[in-house]
Parts: sequence; C-alpha cells; structure tokens
Amino acid sequence: MATASLTVAVTGAAGYLGGRLISGLCSDDSIAKVLGFDVRVPEIAHPKFVFDSIDVRDPALEARFEGVDVVVHLAFVMDPIHDEATMRDINVNGSQNVFRGAAKSGVKKIVYTSSALVYGAHPDNDFRLTEDSPLRANLDFSYAAHKLEVEYVVREIQDAFPDVNFVIFRPAIVFGPNVDNAWSHAMEFPLLFTVRGYKSPLQFVHEDDVARALHLAVTGNLEGPYNVAPDDWVDHDDLLSLSGRRSVQVAEPVAFSLVDRMWAMKMAEAPSGMLHYVMYPWVVSSQRLKEAGFTFTRTSREVFIEAAERASAFVRFGRRRVKRADINKGFLAGAGVIGALVSLRTAKKRLSAAQ
Repeated sequence: MATASLTVAVTGAAGYLGGRLISGLCSDDSIAKVLGFDVRVPEIAHPKFVFDSIDVRDPALEARFEGVDVVVHLAFVMDPIHDEATMRDINVNGSQNVFRGAAKSGVKKIVYTSSALVYGAHPDNDFRLTEDSPLRANLDFSYAAHKLEVEYVVREIQDAFPDVNFVIFRPAIVFGPNVDNAWSHAMEFPLLFTVRGYKSPLQFVHEDDVARALHLAVTGNLEGPYNVAPDDWVDHDDLLSLSGRRSVQVAEPVAFSLVDRMWAMKMAEAPSGMLHYVMYPWVVSSQRLKEAGFTFTRTSREVFIEAAERASAFVRFGRRRVKRADINKGFLAGAGVIGALVSLRTAKKRLSAAQ
C-alpha cells in the first residue's frame, strides 16, 4: 500500500468536476489530504477532505496554499453572463490570483482545466487539432476568450516561476449526468436551430473521464498541454438524428442576428459567438494523453447518446425547464415553437431593414 504523502487543493470544489475529482482523490491511498475552495459548499464528506469558503479572487488564498503539493484549478464561470466584466474578473483575474498565490507558496504542480475551445472554430483548422496547433479562440464567445486569456496567464506565471510544473487540459464538450451548462441546455430545446450550409462534427467527453484524467495529472508525471477527447466524433446529421429534436435551418446572418436579439432579451444561453463552434470543426487528437497512459471509457457517440436520452425527459424554453411528463405537451411545445418562429421572423425583418 502506498504511503499517503500528497496534499492537494481543488478550486471549484462544489462543481460537478470538482466533486468527482475530490471523491476519487480521497479514495487514493497516496493522497494524505484534499483541500476544497469554493463560494458554495460542496456535498462531500470524507475524513481527508477539508473545505474552506473563499473566492478565488481573494488575496488571502495565497496563505491557504501553504504546505500544498498540487493545486487543481477548476473554478470558472462557464455559462456566459451579461455582466461580462464580473465574469472576466472571476475567470481571468481569479485564475491569475490562484496561480500566483500557489507559486509563491511553494506549490510545485498546478493543473488547469482549459478547453478545446481555445483552438477556435475556423474553416482552416487542422483536422485533427494537436497541442501544437495555434490557439485562435473566437473572441466574440466570452467563455472561449477567457479560457484563451488564462492560457496566456499560465505562460506569464511559468516565466516568473520556472520551477512550477503546469499541466493544462483542453477537453472537448463535457457531458454527463451532473453537467448543467449551455451545451447541455441546448439538448432540451424543442427546436434546434442550425446554420444553413454548415455541418460541423463535434466531440464529447464524459465528465467521469475528465475527472479520471485530472486524477492522473495529480498523481502522474504529466507536464504541459493535453487534449482530452475520445478518438471519434459525431457528424452533424447524426447529432440531429440522435437528439430526437426537430431542426430548423437558418441563414448565417439571420442566425447571428436572432441569437444576439435573444441574448439581449435574456432568452439565449450564450451570445452569438457560440455559433462559430457549431459551424466549423474543432476536432482534437488526444494521442499525447493516451501515450501518457490514459484510456477513455466512452466514445463521443456514447456520451452524446447518454445525454440525448437524459434530455428527452425535459423541454426548455429560454431559461425555463419543465418535465415532459408534467405538462400538456402539445400546448406548451406549440407555444414554444410559435415563440421561436416569431423571434425568427422579427430578426429577419430587422436584418432586411438594416441592409
């Protein structure tokens, strides 16, 4: 039996990835203690686990890292919010505070979960994208822009503290029973809008596989960036077929205008910049992670099918979510479709008037 020796700190401890990672670490005989930091209290109870309620932007965080061997930084505002200044403050400035505080406290390994979104969605992307591909996140999608900016923060901290080993994970779209974000919400819409003329494939990775990869980063000899996605992907037509939702094709300028309008009305999950990531491919290769000894337990297709099956029990209109079994399906679905079509017609009229 391995001797417990490592002390690990996890920011974003109350999140779906944080909870899974912490549970796995507490069950690892090589881990002596796990510290959890968040502004929400996680649903975790274990003798090895110690929780501390603190904001990642708080300068007092530095002192909390004393005696810590590995920091896993997961705290991040994932779904775009209208107060983008606050979102960036948490995501970018908060990450910088975590990294600098950990490095100054003597932490030797920092694991940061970035995103494959940092490569951007462009017609001339490498297929597949590797860790050496250029980082060209679409900056009109705030979540992707912040993830990219934090990768530059990592480089600054590495220059200032060359003895710190950074492990950077870039997962594809994360799905699983505990995921609750803009991507999973889209699965529950009564209508799926697609941009006419574009059929981009997508990759999906299960939350449990991401948590297992993070565990490997804590205890293994990983260093540098790693893509995190199964080998396969799901083609556009399969996405629509497997989702079980009806789709409406919308011309590109109308699609961007419609989403912008719905975002302004707080009816959309994200600004129109997210559309780039369903128009152009950003399929990644995880060969480097596999060479480090990691094996995925589910394919992209399997992950998506699981998500589609869970989503089939719900219908979402804007930010409202209802169970199919609890509603008059015909009336509510019809109302949702009519509302969507009215918004689409209005967007088309505004676009024509502007031209």
